[in-house]
Amino acid sequence: MRAEDLKRRLASGEEIDLIDVREKEEYEKGPHIPGTRNVPMGQVFLDAHEGTLPKGKKIVTICRTGGRCEIVARELKQKGYDIEHLEGGIDAWQNG
Repeated sequence: MRAEDLKRRLASGEEIDLIDVREKEEYEKGPHIPGTRNVPMGQVFLDAHEGTLPKGKKIVTICRTGGRCEIVARELKQKGYDIEHLEGGIDAWQNG
């Protein structure tokens, strides 16, 4: 999902679970999108395996430049999640 599309959907009030998959230290240094929850990449896969990641809600994964969040989204989409990644990551969000 492109940054401008995510901004538009969030502005319209659409409920999207925003998951930033960066490590805690990287996330805390910022920047990050308001309303995002930090769940490091490895933990997202663990949560999905344990069944604690919700399948009934739209998820958008986020990282710094889009690489890690794309991997997470691709893998979890194959497992039946309604999930996309933020193309270009937080960098695209800030510049878009």
